[in-house]
Amino acid sequence: MSNDTPTEALNVPAEDGSTAVADAPAPADAVRAVVQANGVLVPAQSLGATSSTRLSLGTYQVCFNVVVTRGTYLATVGLPGNIGTPPTGEITVTGRAGTNNCLFLQTFNSAGALADRSFHVVVVR
Repeated sequence: MSNDTPTEALNVPAEDGSTAVADAPAPADAVRAVVQANGVLVPAQSLGATSSTRLSLGTYQVCFNVVVTRGTYLATVGLPGNIGTPPTGEITVTGRAGTNNCLFLQTFNSAGALADRSFHVVVVR
């Protein structure tokens, strides 16, 4: 079956008259963290995050209470809360070497130089 098969096509009558249903994937769960530019975790906007640390200019570690190595990482520069205009910039995220529950992130200004930026990160597992 191709990836563009409509969902309703998965419920097709079998030769014996029963309806065959494709196995659905297990529901995903997610953990998230909002981190200030100085590395401080914002608990009110975070879920499953246990710590965040500013390691050096524009370089951070964020740890969670679950294994994240097989998850999908999404990160964006953004302010904590819902007020203000975030600075421009970019962010990269990868798993943290030597651990299975932490991420390594770097933030940059728009010129590409490391710069402290607040950010939001989500791991979908």
